[in-house]
Amino acid sequence: MPSRLKTLALASLLAAAVPVADAWAQERPKNGLIAFSAQRSGTRVIFSRQPNGRRLRLVSTGGRSDHPAFSPRGKRLLFTRHGAAGAQLWITYLDGTGLRALTAGPADGMAQWSPTGEEVVFARGPRGRREIYRIVSDGTVLRRLTYSPRDDHSPSWSANDQIAFVRTVGRRSHVYLIPAAGGTPRRLTDDKGDEVSPAWSPSGRTLVLARGRRGRRDLYLVTRDGSRARRLTKVPGDDTEPAWSPDGTRIVFTHRRGGKRRIYLMKVRGKAIRRLPTRSRRVRRLTTSRSRAALPSWQPAGLDPLVAAAGDIACDPGSPYFNGGLGIGGYCKQKLTSDFLLRLDLSQVLALGDAQYEDGEYSKFLRSFHPSWGRLKPLIRSVPGNHEYDDGGSDGSGYFDYFNGPGVYTGPAGDRDKGYYSFDIDSWHVIALNSECQKIGGCGPSSPQIRWLSADLAAHVGATCTMAVWHRPTFTSGGHSDEGEMRPAWDLLYAANADLILNAHEHYYERFAPQTPTGAVDPGRGIRQLTAGSGGKSRFGFPYPQPNSQVRRAFFGALALTLHAGSYDWSARSASTGRVIDLGTGICH
Repeated sequence: MPSRLKTLALASLLAAAVPVADAWAQERPKNGLIAFSAQRSGTRVIFSRQPNGRRLRLVSTGGRSDHPAFSPRGKRLLFTRHGAAGAQLWITYLDGTGLRALTAGPADGMAQWSPTGEEVVFARGPRGRREIYRIVSDGTVLRRLTYSPRDDHSPSWSANDQIAFVRTVGRRSHVYLIPAAGGTPRRLTDDKGDEVSPAWSPSGRTLVLARGRRGRRDLYLVTRDGSRARRLTKVPGDDTEPAWSPDGTRIVFTHRRGGKRRIYLMKVRGKAIRRLPTRSRRVRRLTTSRSRAALPSWQPAGLDPLVAAAGDIACDPGSPYFNGGLGIGGYCKQKLTSDFLLRLDLSQVLALGDAQYEDGEYSKFLRSFHPSWGRLKPLIRSVPGNHEYDDGGSDGSGYFDYFNGPGVYTGPAGDRDKGYYSFDIDSWHVIALNSECQKIGGCGPSSPQIRWLSADLAAHVGATCTMAVWHRPTFTSGGHSDEGEMRPAWDLLYAANADLILNAHEHYYERFAPQTPTGAVDPGRGIRQLTAGSGGKSRFGFPYPQPNSQVRRAFFGALALTLHAGSYDWSARSASTGRVIDLGTGICH
């Protein structure tokens, strides 16, 4: 098998499957954008810029903001926002969508991601009395890590689950380490000089910190046990706030001198730098002094997309089990499953139908789906289910109004009289079909949808990998199949060497062996069907186990796919425990 357990995505997704440091060694991300805080029109804002100094862009954060930090897969930006209620941690996508508060404040800041991106470590409290906390990145499970009368701040979380932070007593500051699970902090080095701004390398083997008196600090590379240190800079002024490039070869940092503040990049390898030119083979200046830029973070880029999928999601807000959106017992767990998705560094979310019960009314979408899964709406591509059409009694207007916009004919959910469309996720071609056949002129060989599918497959004949998604499954160990209506779609997809079909409708997870449209096992060309109706509504059983069904489990959670060029990893994971239910790797035809 080719080395496809190469990405941080699977380490991020599968908790204990691969140590993060090992995953980093198997695939180093590329160096993406650099985000930093700067002055603009009298307030602090966040900009992004390419490492070569081009394409300066303002990141929309909705207020005065600083301390940006890119997530491990580079899809989200964590930052501190300041306002009348103090300072809180916020998260956004780079285009300004998905903006949400992570903490309530009033004195939170200096946040950094865990290596998986599922948690955040930060400093809380007034200056001089701060403590280190961690919180799950969906905003739940806040935990305090340090208890000290001193000032604990500037945390950094390593790939080996050690958190480095600064402990300040009076005018003296030193770097300490504490296990991410908590424990007794220990000092990193016995150096007598002040040490601030620790930042772990991507591998977790070393960290860079600033050492020296204020105004005369330089950067040092220190081993993770503190036994050895190598000086990186030896220039007049203050070098602080370092951040590593995702590939571990460079550092971006803030240089202050004479009231001026700039951001520089430098290669780690080599002797200590004694001057900071505008540009050289080893050093590059990223900003001028006018903006007073500071607090840089470097985006990981080039990692394969991580996609989550599930259907049968949000309860009717009038349900006796709704419970304000939190659910009761084994019902209405849309908030639980959406919290799980918020922890992941996703490129896309596939909603596999029956997103809103019982009848997909627009007002119900706003009251139930939107406060839960709607927090990921910028990432969602959906297909309609039977409840979007009220089991045959409506035209799906509420569904299309929600995903496309009220009265809008076409949009992310396709044309409102069709509900089928296609799009690409990197090298993958994804086809979204409508299995509510009676609403779109049927699903037979000569139906409009199947003619469109034939043309779409022909137009993308060169696609390396192809995935199709719709609501009703053709093969199922439950009692809710498509009754053969989607067989023409299966025939075309099989003939076109498609690789994956994702369905829902059954409120459980089921994985089938690769098979033909007639249900014969075909390891060479067969299509793997994965059913993920685990989005939160309820759970079903398995009254009719099928011969090619390999895994059957009923739980609330989601299916996640890491889409490589020529292969894919899948993982089904429980939202309540984080436990992996099923996982594996497939190769595209």
